[in-house]
Amino acid sequence: MKKISILLVAILISSFTFAQDNAIVKHFSEYQKNKDFTKVSVTSKMFSLMTEIDADDPNEKELLEAMSKLKGIKAVMTETSDNSLDLYYDALQRINKDQSYEELMSIEDSEENIMFMVRDNGAGVINELLMIMGEETEGEGKMFIVMTLYGEIDLSQIAKLARVMNIKGMEQFQALEKK
Repeated sequence: MKKISILLVAILISSFTFAQDNAIVKHFSEYQKNKDFTKVSVTSKMFSLMTEIDADDPNEKELLEAMSKLKGIKAVMTETSDNSLDLYYDALQRINKDQSYEELMSIEDSEENIMFMVRDNGAGVINELLMIMGEETEGEGKMFIVMTLYGEIDLSQIAKLARVMNIKGMEQFQALEKK
C-alpha cells in the first residue's frame, strides 16, 4: 500500500511539473481569470490533426513536420487596458526573475515594444518561444499580449507558422523565413 501511495504522489508531482512547463501557466495565470483578457489555447491535438493533411509542396511538408513537434500555443491578451506598457514592463520583470528565459530579439519604438525570449533544454533545442508585447498606438488603442509557443521549436519555421496562423507580432520573424 505504501508503494502505491508513493507512486501516486510521484505521478501527481510529475504531472503538476509538466503543467508548469510554459510561461502562461507559470507566470500569467491571473490574466486567464480576468474577464478583460482574451485567452487562446491551441493544444497538441490540434497540431497533430493538422499534420495529417496531405501536402505535395516540400515547403508545406516542412511546415507540417515543424508543427508536429509543437505541444501548444497559449496566449492572453487585452485591447482594453489603459496601461498596456505597464503590463509589458511588469511581464518582463516577472520573466527576468525566472532566469530560465534568454532574450532572442526585441523591438522598441514610439508605439510598441515587443520582446521575444526562448527557453531551451541546454542541448540547443528550444522548448519555448515567448512573445511579450505592449502597444499604445495613436488612435488605434492599446494592446498587451503574452504568447507562448512550446514543444520542440524550429525557429526557421516560426515565420511560416506565424503567417499561416496570422499571429500578431510574429511577423517580425520574416527575416528568418527568407534565410
